[in-house]
Amino acid sequence: MRSHRVLRNARRTAATAAVLLLAVLAVPLRAEAASIVKATRSGSESVTSAVWTATVSPTALTFTTNTAQTSTVTNTGTIALVSISYKVVISNPTSGTPTFTLFACAVAWSAGKCSGGSGTQVGTTFAKNSTTTVTSAVVPAVGGSVFLQATPTSVGSSVSMTLSTSISSASQLRAPIVTRQ
Repeated sequence: MRSHRVLRNARRTAATAAVLLLAVLAVPLRAEAASIVKATRSGSESVTSAVWTATVSPTALTFTTNTAQTSTVTNTGTIALVSISYKVVISNPTSGTPTFTLFACAVAWSAGKCSGGSGTQVGTTFAKNSTTTVTSAVVPAVGGSVFLQATPTSVGSSVSMTLSTSISSASQLRAPIVTRQ
């Protein structure tokens, strides 16, 4: 008799399991109950305000001998730069044919050296009575500075170099960094 009861309980259990299985398969899963969740995000980002500017100090260097002089360029804007342009104006001295080279350094010049080297040349050679715009990839970080050194040759009488900066928003600003949150 006992084997008959065990067999009947096994049949009953199998039948109950089959009914439950059919019930689960017949009812569609709701999206929030599924184990896979897909999500999309949309929206836009914009810069509400920004300033791109850099200042040179001093802007005018006067040479009476072949001694190098330095100037500091500070990023006074709020956006990082990838390059910066310099307008270099050389005066017309009363005598001689001086030429100049301009070098940029990320650290202050010490005894004519840029951290043990000569710095990165900006442009080529600048001649007397000329105005030239050149671009450099040595840029100051936001709030930081880079250092220029003007090196003259063949100075025979007083000659000046005037420096100013120019930044084009299209090509000289670093692209914004987008982070996923």
